Amino acid sequence: MMKKTISQCMIVKNEEKNIRRALSWGKDIMCEQIVVDTGSSDRTVEIAREMGAKIFFFPWINDFAAAKNFAIDQAKGDWIAFLDADESFTPEDAAKIPEILEYVGDDVDGLLTGIVDLDENNHITSGGTMIRFFVNRPELRYVGKIHEHLVRKGESGLHLTDATKQLAFLHTGYQEQEKKDKSKFERNLNIILEILKQEPENCDYLGYLGDTYSSDGKNEEARDAYKKAVAAMPEKLGVYDQRSSYTYTNLLRVSQCLNAPEAEVEAIYKEAVEKLPKEPDFDCVMGDWYWRKGQYEKAVQMYELAIAKLETYGTVNRGIITTSMLIQMYECLGEGCRKLGDYQKAVRYCVIVLNTDHKDMNALLTLINCFAESNVSAEEVVQFLGKIYDYSDIKDKVILLRVAMAMGRKDLERMFRGILLPQEREEFDAAMETAQSGAPLS
Repeated sequence: MMKKTISQCMIVKNEEKNIRRALSWGKDIMCEQIVVDTGSSDRTVEIAREMGAKIFFFPWINDFAAAKNFAIDQAKGDWIAFLDADESFTPEDAAKIPEILEYVGDDVDGLLTGIVDLDENNHITSGGTMIRFFVNRPELRYVGKIHEHLVRKGESGLHLTDATKQLAFLHTGYQEQEKKDKSKFERNLNIILEILKQEPENCDYLGYLGDTYSSDGKNEEARDAYKKAVAAMPEKLGVYDQRSSYTYTNLLRVSQCLNAPEAEVEAIYKEAVEKLPKEPDFDCVMGDWYWRKGQYEKAVQMYELAIAKLETYGTVNRGIITTSMLIQMYECLGEGCRKLGDYQKAVRYCVIVLNTDHKDMNALLTLINCFAESNVSAEEVVQFLGKIYDYSDIKDKVILLRVAMAMGRKDLERMFRGILLPQEREEFDAAMETAQSGAPLS
């Protein structure tokens, strides 16, 4: 059986800072790389041509779907890989792609893959699912002048294989420098407003209008757009209606930012849950809001509900915010349960965090405070922490010793110093003296 070939396609404009990475990640697995330029004035085309891509030109007509479909029309591969210039797979994930495609059935239209949004410091800000690989068939094309999406012409729905556990691409387009690009804001706003002139009750594009205003800090305009979107939604929403989920989630957020009355925010939340009961992001956003207001009991309830929904219903087309905030939620659950006096649950949540990242200081501080407030002896604390930390590892021992010292826990400090080897104690003390003197640590 011949291996399935893949054509990588992309539309670009002034992407010289991204194009090299965009064409590098999949170069070894693609049969061709097709770059459609829509009017670059920088070195995008020059760099793409140097890298061996096939270059085509498409005049920009304020229609993303038209440009993408033009790119697909040039492709010869069995499958299409359609990523933006600011999206890429890691080498490890890229290597998996050919084998995954070999096992996909002939009746499948495309793959659902994960997406990881990164900020300017390469920290994860959110996640989700997207279609970036699909079969090269004439009936599979994009629709929508902006926020375009893939459809099968003449039929409803796509037959997709869930590859989110195997593949996730990185997206850097929401980084701060991108947010400051006013030309993109104005372009998107104009396209959306033009569509809404023709379809004023289109709930999806009213939601996109809210997103566009929100990204520019215009929260009042965003709230108005989201409210109109909600009013225009059908009575019954599809279980995977991600756009409507975004609209409700963002309406909650901007209403909170605008200090709307608690009853108003809670009414939005109630309606959102009634329409999309499996979406954990509503509960996550409410939990975060209650936490900031110091309403810890309500915050704990919401966070627990969000995590339960995520575990029960999964992350396909839902749970973007919940997924990205999972560790933070567990930290808050630990501290929240401690504040409420439920030490057993607090310890459990802290252990979940520390088993994921034992350098998490928030969870470690909460855990030790729980033990102190419930009168657990220093010996028992050290014994318990030995289940999480490796007492033969100098790094783990130093973490615990530093925390004990920062908390003023002389009893724990003595015990953690006691498990250091003599040479390790000397090196630690020397490092502390250097730090206190202001000299740089080696």
